Amino acid sequence: MAERSVKDLKINGVGQASGGAYREIQTEGIATLNGDITCESLEANGTLKIKGTIQAGQMSFNGTGSSEGLLQGGKIELDGMLKVHQDVRFTSLHVRGMLQSKGSVIGETAKVDGALKLDGNAEFETAEVDGQLQVGGMLNAGNLKLDLEGPCHAKEIGGEVIVVRQHKGKRLLDYISPMWASRLTVDLIEGDDIRLEGTKAEVVRGNSVVIGPGCEIGRVEYKEHYEVSPQASVGRAEQK
Repeated sequence: MAERSVKDLKINGVGQASGGAYREIQTEGIATLNGDITCESLEANGTLKIKGTIQAGQMSFNGTGSSEGLLQGGKIELDGMLKVHQDVRFTSLHVRGMLQSKGSVIGETAKVDGALKLDGNAEFETAEVDGQLQVGGMLNAGNLKLDLEGPCHAKEIGGEVIVVRQHKGKRLLDYISPMWASRLTVDLIEGDDIRLEGTKAEVVRGNSVVIGPGCEIGRVEYKEHYEVSPQASVGRAEQK
C-alpha cells in the first residue's frame, strides 16, 4: 500500500487552512489555521491565528500570533508578540519581543530580549532574560541570568546559579511610577550560587549569597559565603 505524501502549506495575503499534518507551513499576511497542526517547520510572517494545538520541529514567528492550544516545538524563534492559551514546550526558545502564556513554559534553553509573561510555572535548564520576566507560579532553572528592565515577579525561584542584575541608570518609567520600576519581587529564592541586585524577597537561601544594591530581603540563610552591599537592606542573616 502506497504511503500518503505529506504536503506543504503556503498562504499569501489573507487566507485560512484546516488542521492536519504538513511538511512545511509558510504564511505571509493574515492567516488562520483551523484545528490541530503537526509539521516539520512553520514560518509565519505577519499575523497568524492557530485555532488548536501545534507541534513542529521548528517554528519562526515574525509579527503577531496566537494559539488556542499547546504550542510545542524543538526550536522556536519569535520576533514580535505571541499569545498562547496553554503550555509552551520547546528545546530552544529565542524571544525578541513578548511571549505570553496562560499555562506553563517548559524547555531546555531560553533567551528573552523583551518580555516573558506566564500564568503557570517556568522550567528551564538555562535561561537568559534581558527585560521583563513575570511568572504566576514557580520558576526553576539550572542557570538563570536576569537583567531587569521593568517589573519582574515570581512566587518562588529555584536553581543552581541565579544572577539578577539591575539596569544601570534609570528609565523614564522609573520616575513616573514605582510600579514600573526595574525590580524583581519574589517570596523565596533558593539556589547554590545566588547574586542579586534590585530584588525584594522574603527569604533568600543558598550556599553562597551576595546581596547587592537595591535589594530588600527579609531573611538570608547561607551555608558558606555571604556578602551584603551597604545599599541593600537585610532583616537578618543566618549561617546554617
